[in-house]
Amino acid sequence: MRVFFFCLIFVSLNLQAQDAVSPDGGRYYGPVRGGIPHGTGRFEARTGEIYEGEFRNGELIGSGSYTRPDGARYRGEFRNWKPDGKGRFVEPGGGIYEGDFKEGLYDGQGTLRMPNGEVFAGKWRQGNYFDEAEHRKAALSVEAALYRQRPLLDAALAALAPSRPGTISLYLLAIGGDGSQEVFRREVEFVRGKFDRDFGTRGRSVALVNSRNTADSAPMATLTHIREALRAIAAKMDRDNDILFVFLTSHASKEHELKLHQNHMLLRGLRPAELAELLRETGIRWKAVVVSACYAGAFIEPLKDERTMTIAASRYDRQSFGCADANDFTYFGRAFFKEALATSKSFDEAFLKAEALVGEWEKRDKTEEASLPQMHNPRAISDHLRRWWSQKQ
Repeated sequence: MRVFFFCLIFVSLNLQAQDAVSPDGGRYYGPVRGGIPHGTGRFEARTGEIYEGEFRNGELIGSGSYTRPDGARYRGEFRNWKPDGKGRFVEPGGGIYEGDFKEGLYDGQGTLRMPNGEVFAGKWRQGNYFDEAEHRKAALSVEAALYRQRPLLDAALAALAPSRPGTISLYLLAIGGDGSQEVFRREVEFVRGKFDRDFGTRGRSVALVNSRNTADSAPMATLTHIREALRAIAAKMDRDNDILFVFLTSHASKEHELKLHQNHMLLRGLRPAELAELLRETGIRWKAVVVSACYAGAFIEPLKDERTMTIAASRYDRQSFGCADANDFTYFGRAFFKEALATSKSFDEAFLKAEALVGEWEKRDKTEEASLPQMHNPRAISDHLRRWWSQKQ
């Protein structure tokens, strides 16, 4: 779980007295020495963030506190303006972490209590939860999980319902790629539940998930399983009239490979051109594809045609955010599927709302570069989606 803090450097400021205003509009209350904060003080940033504690030569160090306008707050040890040592952090969504920090991240021994009752207690590494007992158990269950995969996939595909005559049916394939962080599994489960409930995909949805919790109970996200799922869906649907919605959520590399990773298994990732070829093989005419990953914009060009809408959480050269083991959503997943779709009358309207939300959250968290979500929405697929949307009302 990545914790973002506002890193301030006062060394270059010429603060001649207490209650001084910095060039960016922030205000410092407390003693100074040689023109920089030194002693017990308080800094109020122009963005509404507040730091209180012991300042030494312009650096917040030792015991202190931090609050943010979105409700986040921290009390504990600091080093170079970041939580470092023992502390307690209350997340904006209500989760509470108590334990060790290093350079602003959960790192060491600690416990995170989520609002939904989940508890993650044990070892953390650079913001990610590492359950040693669970890790050992997963390593031992790899062979059993592989043995069960064939019947699990066969059962999921056999349950697919055929197209409904006289209407446009929506089919969903949801893929959670990286099993090292549970956020992708949770996101896939939410999206499938929402689409089954609100968009008529019950009996017409398939989820492929890599997770330490479902390796022996759900079909995994592998290239072979993706190909077989697409073929099975194509065989059930009206390929000239129905719509396939594909959702992919995972990490991705700068080389534009979507990560397909199951703990203790070596799986090859999915490249944009490969996904485009897999979709072409199906003969499915109408498609909407949403990719929630870093560098996701790289999928737009290979998938581009007049009957395919493609939505990406980030530009081809930008990272996206929110990928953390204890999170329920990535930033874009939350913005698009949880927040925007509930109040939208089309997927493109939801994208515009999600784009604005992600921008607000990234500005709040002061990410180094904006993710810049992307959308390709040709007229043909837009009109067909509009016909489907009108019939579901």
